[in-house]
Amino acid sequence: MSIIIGIDPGLKGGIAVLESDSKKIIRLEDMPVSPDGKKQKVNGYGLLKIFGGYTRDTVEMVYLERVGARPGQGVVSMFSFGRSYGAVEATVSLLGLSLTYVTPQSWKRRAGLVGAEKDASRGKVLDLYPDADVTRKKDNGRADAVLIARYGEPA
Repeated sequence: MSIIIGIDPGLKGGIAVLESDSKKIIRLEDMPVSPDGKKQKVNGYGLLKIFGGYTRDTVEMVYLERVGARPGQGVVSMFSFGRSYGAVEATVSLLGLSLTYVTPQSWKRRAGLVGAEKDASRGKVLDLYPDADVTRKKDNGRADAVLIARYGEPA
């Protein structure tokens, strides 16, 4: 079975593993985090455990949301986000998996969510997968990861 993986890389992000052909959800996880002083950071070992059983032979593509600095975002928060993003990139690279970067505009356009509220991704995923584990407001990262995987093919 061939799979695709979608990743919303933020600390509140998520990871979705879908079957390539049917787009059936195989696994849905919050981004693994661990304490970093008073804050949190992406846990590289947690990422490795999530990706553990997947190989170049089974993973068709990993789609990672390409995000950048937002106006008004502080230097510390951008540095923290960069660390998280780098942890995801490093894990995917070390496992030898194919990686494609996807802009938020691209996957949101394909999902029909351009201009929609942040929470709209959960509704879209529940329309596609009524039993998906994205029912809580904090599951936005998981829902985004599903949509990144489904609509991640570069335009």
